[in-house]
Amino acid sequence: MFIWKAALRFLIEGRSQTLFIAVGIAIGISVLVFLNILITGLQQDLVNTTVGDSPHIVVTSREDPLQSLFNPEDDILILSRSGGMFDTSRPFNDWQYVMDQLGNRELLSAISPVAEGSGFISRGEKTVSIRARGVDLNRADGIYNVRDRLIDGDFVVGKNQVLVGIGLAEELDLTPGDLIRLSALEGNGGEPGPANPSIAGSYSVRGIFDLGSQAVNSSWVFISLEGGQSLYRLSDGVTSLELQLNDVFQAEELARNLEKSYPSLSWSSWEEENPDLLSALSSQSISSYVIQAFVLLAVALGISSVLAVSVMQKSKQIGILKALGISTAGVSRIFLIQGALLGLIGSILGSVIGGFLLWGFFTFTADETGEPLFPITFDPLVFIMAIAIATLAGMGAAAIPARRAAKLNTIEVIKNG
Repeated sequence: MFIWKAALRFLIEGRSQTLFIAVGIAIGISVLVFLNILITGLQQDLVNTTVGDSPHIVVTSREDPLQSLFNPEDDILILSRSGGMFDTSRPFNDWQYVMDQLGNRELLSAISPVAEGSGFISRGEKTVSIRARGVDLNRADGIYNVRDRLIDGDFVVGKNQVLVGIGLAEELDLTPGDLIRLSALEGNGGEPGPANPSIAGSYSVRGIFDLGSQAVNSSWVFISLEGGQSLYRLSDGVTSLELQLNDVFQAEELARNLEKSYPSLSWSSWEEENPDLLSALSSQSISSYVIQAFVLLAVALGISSVLAVSVMQKSKQIGILKALGISTAGVSRIFLIQGALLGLIGSILGSVIGGFLLWGFFTFTADETGEPLFPITFDPLVFIMAIAIATLAGMGAAAIPARRAAKLNTIEVIKNG
């Protein structure tokens, strides 16, 4: 306790220096907290906007037909090549078994089989090219959040019932209940054949959705899974399985692991398809880490310089303490405690300032409705880590002054003090 009292006494006696370095630390830590939470929120919003409501991994078949060699004794499904050209649009016939196996993985939040292909939608004299997607609507909703993005009509697809994007609806002047003609390109995703449109029949528009993408809203049409299989002559097969993960950044690793288990399937992750986005996120993170590293370096140098001056100013007191029996290690601990206290006090103050900076930034940059530019989370862990790192940095910065103080000669500093 005496060593703690001595450390506090030294800080109080040099209150001006203590105040200035504490404010300097607070400013540095506030910048660190502000940047950390701001950039993390920005990156999360960018990822969510880009791939949040879309599949993180798409599974397709490499072969036509996909051979399955099932060993009942070992309960193992071996997927083997059957020859033929590589074509990811070939029917995926063993999708049900694979989906059941993948459903046991805790990393996955949703799995949706898809029977899709190109085609045309017609109303009156007007015809528009589209992408018809046969899905189990409840499963697809787990990925695309269609139910919450339905702007008109009912969340239903059934026999001869479809959901269309708002872009298509505006282009063809569609409302729920209208009838359209849907045709498919023969050979697209089904049996090889000439790419000639063939009328599949009349469909009723049950609802209109807005998935937030102009390209999607102007081309996608949701039909039932059975309807897609029939439309593109897939029998009981599908064109792909779409997977969504709880953690989007585990997609590439999981895809490569699953590729080893199912070598005759093609596993494509969003990271593989979006290299520019990953490069931007990586550059952003590196820039943030560099700035934070320099902030911590400035904090450490400030603490070290202040304590170095304190050693010179308090050399006589240090000599007296050593003459009274305080050990060399004890003298070192006095300055280590000072460094830790400076880091702790400054970082707590800086965390509070950082929180107010974030509040002010999002308050004054909010839109007319009061919504922030992008959602952020005030993660307590960020503040705890900032305080812990600043405290440790303070102790580390105090190491050299502490060592210098411990080496002071007792007789000389008292004599010449």
